[in-house]
Amino acid sequence: MKGKTHLMIGSAAGATVAAEYNLEVGLILICSSAFGSLVPDADHPKSMLNQKILPIKNKMFKMIIYLIMGLGLIYLDSTSNKNFLRLMAIALIITALSHHRGFTHSIFGLLFYSTAVYTGLKNYNLSGAYIGFVIGYASHLIADFITTGGIELLYPWEKNIKLPAGIKTGGFIENIILISSSVYFLIKVMDVVRL
Repeated sequence: MKGKTHLMIGSAAGATVAAEYNLEVGLILICSSAFGSLVPDADHPKSMLNQKILPIKNKMFKMIIYLIMGLGLIYLDSTSNKNFLRLMAIALIITALSHHRGFTHSIFGLLFYSTAVYTGLKNYNLSGAYIGFVIGYASHLIADFITTGGIELLYPWEKNIKLPAGIKTGGFIENIILISSSVYFLIKVMDVVRL
């Protein structure tokens, strides 16, 4: 699916859960679910997230930038000994070396990034941010699972797993999902704001 569809599905899923929390936690949860919904496509140089990070949008430059970020975090970890930095460094380096819908679109990627985010947030009383991130990330995997391309859910096993009658990325059904999730998101945000 396209980035904007992932963003709206993740935001809508986050807003659904956010309605159970107070306004502050709810808004943090929604924002982090939006962010989490974009992270799995960090492995694609032209993804929404990489449009903001990469000055040149190609595979080689994506690999170089993510390797530099990962190595930078390893250096910072050596001076501060923070588990979060170590985990993020490893995740970024694996992302740099993996192909689209590989590591970041797997259970392994979800667990790795989620553990890194949890480790980074656990001392700051931001459980809503962690919950939102996981919701957004998981929604991305589910959405790509129902496309014709599928995902390598069991990476490093390179078998694409997909819904038998998948939908075409950018097609009519995806546009219906985008519009529906956008409307649903707006309705749920109104519930969160009314709390």
